Parts: sequence; structure tokens; C-alpha cells
Amino acid sequence: MHEHVLTLAKVCETAGIKHAVICPGSRSAPLVYAFTQYTNIRCHSVVDERSAGFVALGLAQQSNVPVILIATSGSACLNFFPAVAEAFYQKIPLLILTADRPPELLNQQDGQMIMQKEVYGKHVIASHELLCYDENITYDELTERIVKSALLECIGSEKFGPVHINVPLREPLYDLPKMVDFSPIKPISLDAKNRIKKMPLLAELSEAWAHSKKRLIIIGQMPPNRQMSAHLQKLTDQDDVVVLGDIVSNQLSVCSVPHFDAILQFGNKSILTELEPDFVLSIGGSLVSKALKNWLKKQQPRYHFRLQSETDIVVNTYQNLTHEIITDVEPYLHTFQSLRIFKNKEHKPYTALWITQEDQLLTALHTHIQHTNWSEPKAMKMVLSQLPANAQVQLGNSSSVRWASWLSIPHPTQTFFSNRGTSGIDGSLSTAIGAAMAKSSELVTLIIGDLSIFYDQNGFWQQMLPANLKIIVLNNQGGNIFNWIEGPKKFPNELRYFTTPHQLSISKMCSQYGIKHQLCTDEHQLLSQLHELYAPSNQPVLLELAFQEQDNLLAIDAFKKLRF
Repeated sequence: MHEHVLTLAKVCETAGIKHAVICPGSRSAPLVYAFTQYTNIRCHSVVDERSAGFVALGLAQQSNVPVILIATSGSACLNFFPAVAEAFYQKIPLLILTADRPPELLNQQDGQMIMQKEVYGKHVIASHELLCYDENITYDELTERIVKSALLECIGSEKFGPVHINVPLREPLYDLPKMVDFSPIKPISLDAKNRIKKMPLLAELSEAWAHSKKRLIIIGQMPPNRQMSAHLQKLTDQDDVVVLGDIVSNQLSVCSVPHFDAILQFGNKSILTELEPDFVLSIGGSLVSKALKNWLKKQQPRYHFRLQSETDIVVNTYQNLTHEIITDVEPYLHTFQSLRIFKNKEHKPYTALWITQEDQLLTALHTHIQHTNWSEPKAMKMVLSQLPANAQVQLGNSSSVRWASWLSIPHPTQTFFSNRGTSGIDGSLSTAIGAAMAKSSELVTLIIGDLSIFYDQNGFWQQMLPANLKIIVLNNQGGNIFNWIEGPKKFPNELRYFTTPHQLSISKMCSQYGIKHQLCTDEHQLLSQLHELYAPSNQPVLLELAFQEQDNLLAIDAFKKLRF
């Protein structure tokens, strides 16, 4: 009666699925058995479901191909929810398979049972449920159709993201079928390029471009895309246009002004007024840069075009959208930049205005950091300048991703990722572990805060951790980003509820999980410690950057007051 789960796994294998992340449990035994029969699918055992969800997210993040995520029945599937929500907002494909009790046992006080059907609500692209079969009864064609539909929904023409299949299973669970001779399963293509082909509003966009002088292209979070980079580069080569690529846009090679976030954060008001655009073209996901969002929300540019592939939600982050274009973004940009409306301009005053501010900011930053004592701003500036040229960097939320946005000068071959879909601290470590598993021949660097890594330390609870993972921890004794913000300081008696001071030991955590630990407590050690961090190793290596709390807070406060 469990033959259909073999069909489920076979469809996934035939579709080219390469990874399945499996959590322990009994009700899910038929699913586990089915997927472990296929050597083309690499199965990863992760004990903690919350960590497992983010490991799967990290694996899928690197390939844009669905990754299977398997849980037993009951509350186990609820622990996937943070990762499912993150995947939904980042548009990362996951296929979640949750084993369940048979229908007649639901809400009958049977053990390990919750209402699992459609449990992820609006945070998945689609939800399905397989039939629960009696002994000697199965309907493989229906299972095949449901699973194919779910896989295609993960990377659909208008949406991209997680899909849930609930799998009710009757006992006996361990009377498992032997591999069966399948009727031929027709392969399906999971080519992510099967997208919308419409080219709407091309004339309007061209006319607006031609009648604008201060053109700004804003790129939000997205995976690396060389073809899009090429299209954007041709636009910047020809016309007076400024491209602002967010730190997680993975378009930093064509970003006209790498430090735009710091310019908008620390620049004087008169200059920021001069920089205001009359034309905005926005692409991609969310932005790390709060300064950019706040700056644009105060403006009403004559034109603001939004390019996006999804039709259900109008993304109007800055509340000044004038045109929404639903299309396949990359081909649309290709067609647009191929039009004969552009001029090879030598004089680019709007671009020059931004670059002048970039030069002035860099001078101010260099002077400030040079005279700063050992602290997060000084350490992060040194770390970011020493990253390998081809580094893949995973950034924890809170302070880590903000320091990178303000201070880094990324090399064109570097890539930056962060869980900015929901921007929670849960799962940053596990996501980086999944990414390192997917890119086993490359170095993956995670930069993360102490609170985030302790919160997600169950990500280390695995049979084999990737040796290509390098971790840099900013140890500021617990969530000190809340000391940056003016609001919490107004309530000193309640500050202990905003922050999370602790006495936990990073070195002891490393010892427990078999991770090599390094400790750096001043700037004179850092370069040699980074050299050791990136030396070949047969185990993950963690470099702890430890700061004195009050000195660190004073340095952060001084950095926030930087002006140029």
C-alpha cells in the first residue's frame, strides 16, 4: 500500500532532483526508504527540523532546482515553517513532503497528529495531498500527476518557491515494498527559463528614458545572473544612468556606486537632494539598505517602472510607482537595451555626481576607520577587504549584513547571500551549511553574530559537516544591534528584554561539534588569523572576533555619526 511513495521518489529522480534533506521519524519511514533507493539523489540527514529547512534552502539557493524536504507527522512539519516562509519570499524552490496519519485518525486523540493539510497556508505556491491507500491498493498515475504538478509549480512560469505535499500513510509503516518495475515515467523539464514572454509597455519605457536626465536603476536581492549583468552593463556604457545594486543583488560587478548605502546614510541633505532621480527602474527582491528605502520614499520621481514576473502582488516599496511591467525580466532588459534609443555619451553628469560622493565617502571612511580602536566597524572593514576574490559569502541578519552593505568593496567574482526574505536570524548558519554542501569544491564564508549562531547551533548537529565552510563570528555578547537603535535606549529598564546578554562559550560549542576554533581579540592578530582561517582544512573552521562591550558600543556610536 506504500508503492505510491516509490512512484513519488521516481518522478523526482527522473526530473533531475539531486538533494533530499531528511529528518528522523517513524511515520515518514516509507518516504525515507523510497528516496534512499536512488543514488542520483543525495540524501542528507539533519536532526533538527528548523535547521533542516534552512539547510534545504541553502542547497536550493545555489542551484535554483527544487530540493526535497521530508518530515514525520505532527509538530515536526511546523518547525519547517521559518524556512518555508523565507523560501517563499526569496522565491527559492523547495518540495516539502510531510508524512501524516490516515484521515480516520485525524483529531481522534491519536498520537503525534496535527492538521497538516495546507498547514503552510499562503506561504507556499501550492499545497497538495496524496491519497491514503489500503493494502494492495494504489494509483500510481495519480501520484505521478500530483508530483509532476508540484515540481513544475516550484519553478512555474509566474512564480518560484516552495510547494507542499502532505502524504498520509497507514500502518504497518515498515512493511516496505521492494523496488517495483515502473511503467515508463515521462521526464519533465525543470528548466527555470520557461517564463512569461510578454513585452508590455516597451514604448512607454523607452519614451520615459529618452525624456529623463537622472536615471536610476535599483537592483534588489536576486541570485547571480551573468546575462542580466551584461544587459545592465550595456545600459551604463551607453547612457547617463546609475545602477545601485544592493549587497545581496549579486549585480555588484555593474553597480556604479558600491557604497551608495553609506552615501545615503551619512551624506548631507543638500547633496542627497541633488542625487534625487527623475527616472527609476526597480528590479529584484527586497533591499538591505534602509537608507535607500527611506530616501526614495520621500520622493516622487516623474517615472518609476517596476519590472517583475509575478502578477498577484504589486511591489510598491517606495510608494511612488508609476508603471508596473509584468514580464520575464531578463529577456525584457535584453530587448530594451537593444533598442536604438541610446547614445554613447562621454559626458555623464548624473553618474559623475554619484562618483564624486563615492570618492569623498571613501576618504572619510578610511580616515575614520584608521583612527578607530578594535571594534566591529574596524574588524568588518578588515575582514571584507581580505575575502578571497571568488568568495561566496553568506551574511547573517542584524549587524553582519549591514556592515557588509556599508563597508565592502566586492570583487566582481564574489557573491553575497542572506536570508532577507523574512530577515530573521533563525537559520543563517544552517543555510550556509546547505550552500557549502551544494558547492563542495568552493569556499563558503559565513559572517554572523554570536546570538544568531547560538540560536541556530543545531545546524551543526549533522553526521558530516562540509569542510569548505569558513565561519566568522562577531561576538558582541548578545544582540547589541538593539543598542544602535535610538528607540530601545529610551527604555533602559527594559533594555535587557530587547537584548540578549549571555555567558555562552563559542569555543565550547566548537569543541562539541568538531569545529576548529580560532580567537581574535585585536587588529594586530586579524590578518594572520584570516590567513589561517582560509588555509586548507579537513573540517569547518570558525574565527571568533571578540570585542569589549563598552569600547565596541562607543566605536559603533562614533561610526553612526560619521558625516562627509
